This record gives sequence, C-alpha cells and structure tokens, in this order.
Amino acid sequence: MSRPLTRGAALSPAWPLPLFLLRTAWGDQPFDALTGYVSGLAGSHLVEVTGDPVRMLDGVSPASGPTALLPGLITSLRRSGRTYPAPESLALLTAAPGDSSSLPAVPAVRADVAAAGWGVLVRDPATREAVCLTCVHPHADVLRWRARGVADCPVPPQPDGPSGALFALGQAVLEAAESIERTTTRVGQVGGPDPDSPVTRLPGGLPSRVIELVDRIDRVEAIISVALAHPDLGVDPATREPVLRRLVAVKDAARRSAVAAAGIAAAGGAAKGDAPLRGP
Repeated sequence: MSRPLTRGAALSPAWPLPLFLLRTAWGDQPFDALTGYVSGLAGSHLVEVTGDPVRMLDGVSPASGPTALLPGLITSLRRSGRTYPAPESLALLTAAPGDSSSLPAVPAVRADVAAAGWGVLVRDPATREAVCLTCVHPHADVLRWRARGVADCPVPPQPDGPSGALFALGQAVLEAAESIERTTTRVGQVGGPDPDSPVTRLPGGLPSRVIELVDRIDRVEAIISVALAHPDLGVDPATREPVLRRLVAVKDAARRSAVAAAGIAAAGGAAKGDAPLRGP
C-alpha cells in the first residue's frame, strides 16, 4: 500500500531550474543570472556525480558545487536547440505518488526522480547522451544535488500544451471541490490564508501563456498545502486521499507542460508556445 500524501508532496522550490536553463541557452538571460539563481537556492550545496561518463559532465568536480555543472548543460542545449525540437533536449521530470508518466525508461533515472520527487533531464539528441539532475533538501538550508550521466537515454514522454494543462487543472479542482475547496474555505475562516502559499520565482522573458499556467499551478499548490496541513477538516482521509493524489499528479503534469512550452517558444521550435507537444 502506498504511503499517504504529506506536505512533502510539493515539488522543491528549485523546480523552475529548467526554465532558467532554457532562458540562458536559448534566450537573452545572462549566464550570471543562472549561476546566481542556482547558488541562491540554498546556503550550502552538496554535489554527487554518478552514472555513465558523458560529455556534459567532462571535468566536473563535485567540490566545485552545482554551478560547475551548468556550463556543460548550457553548451549542450545551445548546440541542439536550433536543430532538434526543444522537448528532445530539455525536460522537467516529476514523480507524483503512483505517477511515472513523465519518466524515460531508464531504471537509474526513474529511481533518482522517485527519490527526489522531480528532476531535470538535459539530453543531446545527436548522441542520446543525457544528464539527469535531481536535488533534495536533507536540511533546511542545504541542497544535495545528484548529476547522473546516461549514455543512451530515450526522449521522455511529452506533456500536453498549456491549454490542455489549464483544462486538466480546472477539471481536477472541480472534482476535488468537496474534499479540498471546502477545507480551504473553513481554514480561511478560522486562521486566514496560509503564510506558506507558494509564489514561484521565474526568469524574465517567458511567454504569457506559460506565466498564466504557473500562476494557476501556484494556486493549486496552495490548496493542496492547506488540505494536507489540516487533515482533520473536510471529508474523511480515505475518501480525500485519491482525490489529492490526482490533483498532485495533474499539477505536476502542468509544470512539465510549462517547461516544454517555454522551451519550444525559446528555441523557435513552434510559432506559438501553445502548440501541441505530443509527438510520435
């Protein structure tokens, strides 16, 4: 039997990392902005480099911190961005409880993402080499990064576009109204809004449709956080648990859609960021 959801079901605040990567590789964001973002995610960083030897990780020393990983990733993205569809080069991976729909068929990658809850996949479509980057918070102000080299990595499953993601979020919230929205209403009447409601930090230059989608995701994240923080309110836990699991899975899928759409727009792979993302 799977474990009940906890407040830890929320993705790490570092999940927008692929948005910062693509804006640096395929947009006009300075490299210093990327390194500043990564360094500022925690006061201390631990880095592990593992897996197959791949070009993107050549010469990387774990002692140099996570910013030492960035030049190889950005170089690979710039090399592939104008030749291959963006989602073949860069993807957000998530592993909501019971949901592995975003993960490529590489057991080590699946294990890393399952342990961390999320990951970033940077892939060279020409060689099929890839790096899966994950991170977890072992302590409040410490991030532990793992960069796994993969010698032969398939393209991960592609998400829907932003319109489909927005629709799925709306449907999931409607289905969860009795067990979640009623809970948040009662909590709001008693104690006011949750001070920990998330506001995602984003790089500049993203398409408006992506920004709208991330704003909607933040609202859903706040609903989930309140519901998990007050398990005694609303319907009984056994009824609420599967509803919450679906909402978490749909929310994480929407994040993958945001990254894929932003990548397509930045790399010039489609006329609009709302183009269908699923491919053959």
